[in-house]
Amino acid sequence: MSIEPEVPYNLDDEGSSDEENNNWRDLSINNPNTGAVTARLPLVDIDFGPSSTPLSQQAANSPRPPRAFADTTVTSGSGHRNADDHWVLPAHINLRDVLGSRNKARINTIQQHTGSFIEYNETYNQVDIWGDADAIAKTKRYLEDIVQNLFERDERSQRKTKKWGKPERELTERERRRAERKQAKIDEEKRYQGLPAVTQNYHAVFPLPDSSIPLLRFSGENESYFNQIRADCKTYLWYEEQGNLIRLAGDSDEAVKEAAIRIRNWYLKSARKPMGGILRLMEQPTTQSLLEYKSLPKGFVTFKYTDPEEERVLLERNSMLQSVNTGVPNRVDLIGFADEHPAEPLSDVVKTLNARNENLIEQQLAAGLESLRLNNWVIRMKIRFGQICLVQYPKMKTPFLSVEYVSDRLFRKTGFVSELAPCISKSFQGLGGLFEFLSTDPDAVEFSDNPRTSFAISAQQYPDAAPPRVPGQRDSPRGEMWDTILQISFTEGGQRRLWSTMTDCVDLVDISMTNIESNYSWDLKLQYARRLPSDDVNSPHEKFSRGLRISGNNRLVLATSNDYLPKLVIQKTKWQYSYKGFIIEVCQDEIWDMDRVERTDFELPVDLSLIDPHRSLYKVSLYKESWVDRFAENLDLKIGQAPSWSLRDFLASPDENTRLVMQMAKHLAQILNSTVPLYWDNAKNSLV
Repeated sequence: MSIEPEVPYNLDDEGSSDEENNNWRDLSINNPNTGAVTARLPLVDIDFGPSSTPLSQQAANSPRPPRAFADTTVTSGSGHRNADDHWVLPAHINLRDVLGSRNKARINTIQQHTGSFIEYNETYNQVDIWGDADAIAKTKRYLEDIVQNLFERDERSQRKTKKWGKPERELTERERRRAERKQAKIDEEKRYQGLPAVTQNYHAVFPLPDSSIPLLRFSGENESYFNQIRADCKTYLWYEEQGNLIRLAGDSDEAVKEAAIRIRNWYLKSARKPMGGILRLMEQPTTQSLLEYKSLPKGFVTFKYTDPEEERVLLERNSMLQSVNTGVPNRVDLIGFADEHPAEPLSDVVKTLNARNENLIEQQLAAGLESLRLNNWVIRMKIRFGQICLVQYPKMKTPFLSVEYVSDRLFRKTGFVSELAPCISKSFQGLGGLFEFLSTDPDAVEFSDNPRTSFAISAQQYPDAAPPRVPGQRDSPRGEMWDTILQISFTEGGQRRLWSTMTDCVDLVDISMTNIESNYSWDLKLQYARRLPSDDVNSPHEKFSRGLRISGNNRLVLATSNDYLPKLVIQKTKWQYSYKGFIIEVCQDEIWDMDRVERTDFELPVDLSLIDPHRSLYKVSLYKESWVDRFAENLDLKIGQAPSWSLRDFLASPDENTRLVMQMAKHLAQILNSTVPLYWDNAKNSLV
């Protein structure tokens, strides 16, 4: 008895037509060069996201099965009913979960967003696609995103028990090397734990200044912090309660000294708290002036993005300071007023404003920088330009305010709050004068990669992946979501390049300088944030960043995630220029408020190319490249390590000190004042 083939066909029928051949479900039957796996669900997902890891290693490193997507090989002209291409529905996925209910609402939405036409082919359990290559690729990605979201949602239920699980597979070469390094590190840490078995040649003692820090906080759970110093420095160290001290011993003088320094640094880091502060200062004017409150002009862009209702409240309640001597007199009888009434000289108090400002800024920056120096955080310092808005301020008891009262009393009140609104222009044309200056001034050198594009996503997310489900028990609560900011950029090919996720973002030092004689003031902020780990492939931020991609017109496409909820998406386009030892950065922010994005189907990804930004503005900032380089050292600090920079580098070197920073900030503010008209009142700056 002969065994019939699983798919009946005639081996002798070599003269069959192309039309008949193209109707085969398994294309590898008619094409011996095609691997047999093309007729089945691929074992390794074809990841369209930006990852540089080979696919085989991605599958090996993943703690969960890879995404079970259908074969998406382009087979133009071979699909059912002359479709341009097709997408096979995975066998374990319900059709309604992918294409929606019977009213075809999701199908219509996909067709509208992709520019294709799709239809479910029940015979082959596939989606037939008509359209050009871009529309087909976009459609497949939409469908794959839906399946991936369904897979993640059902992932925990697939891990109910290990009773009948598959036997453990052999480790790949990369996994084996990683396991060996991890074990070697553990063995190295254990080697120097406890007291030395033999007498060591070199010894040191670090007496703890006090007992205010709990020993567990200082040493770490199971002495994990001490263990890292032991392994790195190859030195024994232990705590002695009698005397409240740390003893160190080793065979190398340099190793013992390094371990002692790291113990001291770690104690200082554990004992210190970030020391921040707020300074509200006034630039020393050239003539004596009186000040008054001024309502925000029509069309003003508030200091922060918010929903339209709250923005309306901010515009009504916030104010600005203006000099009563500012502006051009429009009365004929005021001609010659300045000649008959010369400007009043500055008072003795106002004459000292610049010196006092410099001293206050230096003290505040020194305290903030020193308190951050030993922390492995993301640190940034930058100067921004714009208009100072009064957020919380007392009512005026007199028609006008003196400069002395504003600088020494109003700005010092604890309840006084002001913020810098960084919008310089709403359009690229409004910055024409600034770009012309930067392109013609011999001191300004344009960066070769201008403009560069990156994205910042403000979101709420769970910090870690969901824990495995325990059979017979309800899912354990995961606590509250965290506020995070994801920063990411892409290569020209659309691959993920640099990215990081930060939380606990804090403005440690906030210094603003109001200039009543210019359209533009400035502020300086020293900020820090804590990075979330990026080595957990199952973390919500890692999964979300892998699913991000760029559309044809350089807009983001965001996949839906249950553990990661974007709130604001900001596309940043930057032009950078080197100028007299500083970097001038012009940045366009295009902001999408995800709460205001109308979505009829939350399973589908969001293509921002189809949605106009809810706000667009241009900003100007100033910083030194050396600041960025120094703060980058803090990202890789180990326990007890310190960066190479010190306060002298920022505040007491010939090329960097508080006075030079203030002078450059004032100089750029003057450039902006002469080249960039106020975006809400262009007529005021017109020569007509």
